[in-house]
Amino acid sequence: MNIATLSGGIMSFYTAFLSIQKHGKENVLLYFNDTKWEHADLYRFLNDIQAFLDKEIYIDADGRTPEQVFFDEHFLGCNRVPVCSRVLKAERLQKFYKDGDNLIFGIGLEEYNRMHRIIAVYQNIYVKTGKFCTLEFPLIKQEIPRHKIDDWFKQTGIKMPELYKLGFEHNNCSGGCVRQGKKQWRKLLKTMPDIYQQREDLESSFRKQFGQGSFLKDITLEQLRETEESLDGINSDFFNGECIGVCEFVA
Repeated sequence: MNIATLSGGIMSFYTAFLSIQKHGKENVLLYFNDTKWEHADLYRFLNDIQAFLDKEIYIDADGRTPEQVFFDEHFLGCNRVPVCSRVLKAERLQKFYKDGDNLIFGIGLEEYNRMHRIIAVYQNIYVKTGKFCTLEFPLIKQEIPRHKIDDWFKQTGIKMPELYKLGFEHNNCSGGCVRQGKKQWRKLLKTMPDIYQQREDLESSFRKQFGQGSFLKDITLEQLRETEESLDGINSDFFNGECIGVCEFVA
């Protein structure tokens, strides 16, 4: 089976479209991992994808949110070690696919190094388990630039995901992905302060129970918020791309 992984972003949507064109609708399974932290509009977007492609999306879920995973694992996921991505996405896909399946990822040209990490992950899985799969990266193989994907998306007539409209670079975890940097946390604070407060409360609760842990390396969300309220912000690079949870290796 050809498994096209969907992240909730436009690039993975276009990759699913290419996959169906190449392999045929009946030979492609559209696969999405639900973290239970997603923005309500993401599910609208998935429904629009299903209607456009005339193909049902298989939704795989652990049943827990990242918050529950953090407390169960006694480890707060962060941009250095995104344990939520490993447990709720990587491990589930790695257990889901069957020997001989073909996995298709929407990795763009700007993520060439990420492609090699994914290849290494699945080579290690084969060595450890004997379960073999082939991998496809259509956007890289065909050298498709982002502007072409954006032009294609406009022609679909589908509404842009809300997080993109708000200026976020990805459509995951309601804009509060633990992998992002300060700049994107600042954007979340300004655009969706309720989600920011939820993440701040989670971080604070975890620190009270375990004595340590923060999403960012050198500052807590509470400290970042207080800095934003008193100063003119903090500059930092932030995570770009769609979190499809495939860069982690199942132990």
